Amino acid sequence: MNRWSPLTNFDLETSGEEEWVKEFGKYHPGGGPLAKYGIGIDCMMCHEQYGLYDSEARAEKIEEGDYEDANSAAMVNSSFAARTNPIQFFVYNANLLTPYPLLIVFHDNVNGAPQESSCAEKCHITDVEPRAVSWGDEESYAESDVHAAKGVECTECHHTEGFIITSDHQIGRGNTSDSPDLPESHYDGTMRSCDDAECHAGISHGPFADSHMEFLACEACHIPKLPGGDLPGGKPLESFSWQNGEREDVYREADFQPALAWYNGTFGDVLPSVDTRNDTDVMLTPFNNITGTWWDAGTDPEVLANPNTSISTGDPIPVQYVKAADANGDGEVTVEEMQAYDADGDGEADYPNAVLRTVELYYQVVHSIVSSDIGLADPYTCKDCHGNEAVIDWAALGYEQDPGGESSAVKSIAVTYDRPKPVEVETEPAF
Repeated sequence: MNRWSPLTNFDLETSGEEEWVKEFGKYHPGGGPLAKYGIGIDCMMCHEQYGLYDSEARAEKIEEGDYEDANSAAMVNSSFAARTNPIQFFVYNANLLTPYPLLIVFHDNVNGAPQESSCAEKCHITDVEPRAVSWGDEESYAESDVHAAKGVECTECHHTEGFIITSDHQIGRGNTSDSPDLPESHYDGTMRSCDDAECHAGISHGPFADSHMEFLACEACHIPKLPGGDLPGGKPLESFSWQNGEREDVYREADFQPALAWYNGTFGDVLPSVDTRNDTDVMLTPFNNITGTWWDAGTDPEVLANPNTSISTGDPIPVQYVKAADANGDGEVTVEEMQAYDADGDGEADYPNAVLRTVELYYQVVHSIVSSDIGLADPYTCKDCHGNEAVIDWAALGYEQDPGGESSAVKSIAVTYDRPKPVEVETEPAF
């Protein structure tokens, strides 16, 4: 709740906690910061199995401030389906002691393990804009992601050691650039990786390609393209600006190539950013590079000196004040207007050091994984990175020229396993 994001530009101090609940509470399962508003944990937000959980009805109740009825509103259709389920009718109406096998069958029909649709359509649909994911629609997602096409569920990768989730319901995750962990809430690296024993351990692309694995993330080659245009849930962002008090967006209207950058995780209160070639343990990783613009009060010396390159969050000016600073009412806020703005009329400017920041933001992409026969494009081969046909910006990666040279482009990549490919299994019961 307290972390500021350039995408939402929501200021908790000026807008208030309840306004945050109304705007963002629909993506939260309840409890925690929502508990005092009467929104308890809604287990069915993740575990409902009929596909009838009405997240829009819940969102409407929260936006209206009708917090206590929000969770029940989402379950109207699903509850009816459960009540008319023959097994449930028999078990409960006959008032029988339920045999364990029947209990498992009934339980998984009502509130089993989370499914892909629960994760994508109810919470993470917001990832469409920064990450260009198409998981809001199962059919289109299966066309752009090999794991989706093969029926891999989210929880098969996003689990922690020994459990799908931790005892306090922290779901396994990687280290995404826009969700940096603080030391006291560190869950980075808790999910399965590509070379996990249950996934692709033992795979080889040959000695030449395998030598790249020390500095090249698998996704760098296996996410060669991301979908653009209208996707279920929105459009991928290319840039946005809060200069005039409202977000003005430019979208990626066509499929596009993600940017490659050096990355080793982000920690602390910083903007979505990347590392440099000479940093420790960095890997070449794909990103959706989004240009963001917003006003900052200039109280952070680092931001004041380098507003467009500093990764410090700084001191963003709330959008309410940005709008009010438009003295001549022409809809465009200038530096002069922002620096002269005096909200309380005491004759002293509130933001005399205001600067307009325009920052390159890096949103890590880890989905839309392609194979040789599924996805928007073929995985990268040697010639895609090296030689005359290369699509890699080596200068942006800290090199004066292609480090592999022309000869690297003619190498071939073969795929071999030292064991059979992993076999997909059906999702196990939650209990």
